[in-house]
Amino acid sequence: MDYVREPERRVPVVADADVLVCGGGIAGVAAAVCAAREGAHVMLIERYGFFGGLATGSLVITTPPLNNGINNEIRARLEKRETYVPTKDPGDDPATESLIGYDPEILKYELMRMLREARVRVLLHTYIARSLYEGRLLTGVVIENKAGRQCVKAKMFVDATGDGDVAASANAPFEMAETPLPMTMMFNMVDVDTDRAIGQLGHWGNLRRVFEEAIKSGRLEYELGLYSKGYAPGVYAATLCYPGELNVWSGSLYGKNGLNPDELTEAEFITREHVMRMVDFLRANVAGFEKSRIEYTSTQVGVRETRRVLGDICPTLEQVKTMVFNDTVAKPYSHMGMRVPYRSLVPIGLDNLLVAGRCISASQDAMVQLRLIPPCFVTGQAAGTAAALALSQRRAPRDLDIGLLRKRLSDQGMSF
Repeated sequence: MDYVREPERRVPVVADADVLVCGGGIAGVAAAVCAAREGAHVMLIERYGFFGGLATGSLVITTPPLNNGINNEIRARLEKRETYVPTKDPGDDPATESLIGYDPEILKYELMRMLREARVRVLLHTYIARSLYEGRLLTGVVIENKAGRQCVKAKMFVDATGDGDVAASANAPFEMAETPLPMTMMFNMVDVDTDRAIGQLGHWGNLRRVFEEAIKSGRLEYELGLYSKGYAPGVYAATLCYPGELNVWSGSLYGKNGLNPDELTEAEFITREHVMRMVDFLRANVAGFEKSRIEYTSTQVGVRETRRVLGDICPTLEQVKTMVFNDTVAKPYSHMGMRVPYRSLVPIGLDNLLVAGRCISASQDAMVQLRLIPPCFVTGQAAGTAAALALSQRRAPRDLDIGLLRKRLSDQGMSF
């Protein structure tokens, strides 16, 4: 590989925060809001021009119920605007719990409102270039945006980048699966006559069978990653908030590394090809789709897994579902026994960094569940609250009084 040498330059420090949250997805917004509500001066850095990450821009807009911790506040805001709607269709088992469909534009707006109300300073359209650190302490991050290369300093940090970029850049240990979870391009279709479509299909999950038969017969010469493997539904669909609107999974693309720019680029091409072939086929072959059209494709292909930053514990799915940890700080659902220990949010080797969202310390099978919307909100809530408390007590996050943190989270509406 050929190299060039960049000239040495001075990088201006544009901000100095108490708590710096990197990544404005749902975990990052929760972390920033909760840290600010604890009295910290908080700054949030986000690469897009909106908030919510995959839960808005990538159209991952169906979720298990939002019913614990900060999820309750999010649900109430969506319900007030009548955009929190069960997706159950006539083919569903009445004993099963519905996913909830919501309007991503409303969630973008409400996340922005929450940040403004909490007086969080926000910098959008900005990338994290690298972490600055001395020994076990982060001192700042170097950022890139239209103004060039800059630096933001802080006393405490939360990595909510999804990929664990801040932690990895500071040499925190992490794991990556040999076979990562598949990628999927989500898209919305409108003007679908859902009654006629269900009349033919019986259930939205049967879309997979329709495409399977078309591929076997040669009517559709394209592999779509049709099948579920327990952690991705393959080809699937769900109704949303508004009549005639459908959220569609374009299938599962395996074997791509979300940290490799070439592979990520190829994934965008492949999955967008999936989308268009699926739309053309549906319009021509499935009742109710004749006059339908694409409303929106996701801002980027949905990446389910990259780095998992290692903490003092790396719980499995079985442990997360069945154990009552003595340091539980995040319980995603009030009706289920899933719990996340504080040790999963505190990286090994660094004394002023917490992680939140899908880069926390957990096994790959646990992350199948913990990467979903409700867990990301509550791990963000716990990380942001812990960052502010550690700062006010002048302690490293790993030395924080867990009883005090749990009490504060309980006051915020988290039931354990």
